[in-house]
Amino acid sequence: MAARSPMVVIHQAHAGIRRSALRRQLQSVASGNSTSLSVDLDQSGADVGAAIEEITNHLPIESMHVQRLVFAFKRSGTADRVVERLAAESPQQRLNSARVVGALRLTEAVPWVAALLESDDRPVSDAGARALGKIGGARSATALVQAIQRKGLNRRFVVELARAAPDLFVEAALTQPQRSAVRPALAIAAGLRRRQTAVGPLIRLMEDGSRRERVISCRALGWIGSGTAVPTITRALGDRDWKIRLSAAKALGALRAQSAQSELTYLRIDRNASVRKAAEQALYRLIPR
Repeated sequence: MAARSPMVVIHQAHAGIRRSALRRQLQSVASGNSTSLSVDLDQSGADVGAAIEEITNHLPIESMHVQRLVFAFKRSGTADRVVERLAAESPQQRLNSARVVGALRLTEAVPWVAALLESDDRPVSDAGARALGKIGGARSATALVQAIQRKGLNRRFVVELARAAPDLFVEAALTQPQRSAVRPALAIAAGLRRRQTAVGPLIRLMEDGSRRERVISCRALGWIGSGTAVPTITRALGDRDWKIRLSAAKALGALRAQSAQSELTYLRIDRNASVRKAAEQALYRLIPR
């Protein structure tokens, strides 16, 4: 390994000192020991968003730690500067600002964060989606759905939609008219959320949806672990479309649906090799252990 130059070592040491000072300042504010805040958003080697996330990750927006930080950022004027930078020319500034906004759960910044979803710079649009996922609520979820309408199914958008959506948002959206990319995204989000309230809409989508919607709904029901969906999924094993048969076999394996054993056994001679393999794997999962 090549030796690092003295200048590099000094630079890294200074960056470490700045990060430590920033963490101490934020921790002091979050714990209520201080109310003053002075943050340099351009400070080299100190990622403000990452430092805030260390404190606020997994905390609800109502947490006193989060609320103290939000109050301090607003009172110091730093929150306004962060929101302004969401429209900066620099992609890195937009990305960093999105991270801060998400970490602080700044709900009033949702319209500005939503604009980042239109960026052709993937890290920027992903940062915007992550921020909306952390902020949560109907406005964040709606912004993500609208972005999927315009840009198509995007894995990061779907994951953050599942995180952001309030209770029954996804379930209600599944029953409404949607563009072609949206309903599959909603079905995936419903599966990721694993809420039993989505079972009914997903079953209806399996029965009446497009090929893509049926394939995804089948898998989503398996992720949710819905025993009530087993009869509908079992019927899908006889579908003419091999992708639907494949999805149904995987879902029944995930559900460990003993009632579908004979139908899965029949698929061991299916004309499609992927379906045969999925049936074998599903049957293996049905073996009592």
